[in-house]
Parts: sequence; C-alpha cells; structure tokens
Amino acid sequence: MSLCVYCDQDKSLTREHILPSFVYKYQESNKKGRTSGWREKPQKIIEGEAVIKDVCAECNNVVLGALDGHAKQVLEKAGVFTSNFKKSTLYLEHNYNELSRWLLKVAYNSSRASGKHQGVFEKFKGFILGESSDSSQFIISVGLLKSLKLTKDQYHEYGKDLDADEHRYVNPFYPRISWAPQTPAGFSVKQIVIGALVFHVVIFNDGISRDERKRLTKQYLEICKGMSLLRKNGKKAKVCQIPLTFIDSMQHHMLRPEVEPHLAKLLTKTSR
Repeated sequence: MSLCVYCDQDKSLTREHILPSFVYKYQESNKKGRTSGWREKPQKIIEGEAVIKDVCAECNNVVLGALDGHAKQVLEKAGVFTSNFKKSTLYLEHNYNELSRWLLKVAYNSSRASGKHQGVFEKFKGFILGESSDSSQFIISVGLLKSLKLTKDQYHEYGKDLDADEHRYVNPFYPRISWAPQTPAGFSVKQIVIGALVFHVVIFNDGISRDERKRLTKQYLEICKGMSLLRKNGKKAKVCQIPLTFIDSMQHHMLRPEVEPHLAKLLTKTSR
C-alpha cells in the first residue's frame, strides 16, 4: 500500500499509461509491431508502452479512465488515427472541461515519469479529478503539423517505414510528449502530439495577474505561429496547419546530443 499521487489515499497502486492505451493499440494494429520511445530517466530507447505505477485503481479506472474515453472519442472523430495525415484542417468536437483535464493529466503523468516539471502540473490534481473548476492558470492551444517532403535519398531509406505517398510526402502517426525549454518568463509549455495533431498545455506561473495572463497569451500566440486557442465555452474547434513538420516539432527535444544518435532508430522502430 502506498499513497495514490492523485487522491492522496493509502491504496494499492496500479499502472497508469502516460499516453492512453488506445494510442499504443492503434500503433500496434497499424504496423503489427511493438512501440518504443525515448525515456528521460534511463536516457535510452525502451520498447513497450510507457506507464507509471503510482495511481490507485479507482482514480485510474474511473475518473482518469473516463477522461481517456472522451479523448478517444474526440480524436477518432477528428480522423487523426491514420499513418500519413494529409488534410490541412480538421474539426475537434469536444467538451472543453474533459479535454483540458485529460491533457493536464497526460502532461502531469509525463512529468512524473521523466522527473521534469512535476511541480508545474501537481497543482492541477484537483482540476484533473473534477474537484476544482478553476481553469484560469492555463490555456490550451491546438494546431496541425504540415507534411514533410522527403528527398529522394530519404524516400528510399525511410519512405516505407514512414508511409510516404507517391509524391514523397510524410506526416506520420508518431505520438510524443515534450516541452518548450526556451519560453519567455511567465509561463511554461508542454507539447502533446497525437499523429499530426499538436496540443500545447500552457501553464502560467503562480501570482500572475489577469492582465498579465492576457499579455502572455498574446506573446505566446506570436511565438507559436498558427496555434489557436481552445475556447472554454466552445464545443467545436477548427484546427489549421502550423508552419512546422513533424521533424520541426521534435527539434528542441529529439535533436539534443543525448537523443540525436537514436533518432533514425526511433522513427523506424515506432513505425514498425
């Protein structure tokens, strides 16, 4: 028995997925192989689904499971589960409260697993569980990655693994979670990518006034071109392309010295 990280009750703990299991199941059914990814703590590629064992069964299967269910419905209806996304726009039909709680849950799980930025998201546990309605300390934005055209050499080497089309364009289903390390003072950003769909969970620092949050939001949107805010009273959002490919979106995270030597292996192993 140990304390559940969400409800703080002394209970038997279960394994909570960092990204929900339906994401991994799509990868495996699409490519008939196991998933793998870079893990921050051991600093290496590990095969299998990323999980963290610090959540009780009730929180995991009831409250958090319901959020996973809503996210699955939203993402499936939006059409992001495809091996090579080619559209320039899509629509997200969603419940803002449930989707934002899910994204915060994914961000918090990822931060605990990596040991990075954990304190940034811990304060939202009550909101994630539905015990608090205060959403003033964060914003959610969304965008679509554009397709990347491979060179002829890249096409011959990676085209099959990345499901390139006949014109050498790729926009693969490569889910990942990362952070923006060089944001201006006042907020931090967690990036959650599901296929071509990019979510930014933007967290304001404590003690920021309402007027300052407005200024920082404007500054963020100027930096992250093409990203659009999800409105708190909205139920359907049009999502447009941003001027970044899947490689661009990984640059600050996957091209670090400790990760870059493994990049080609990551892109092909997670696609098999």
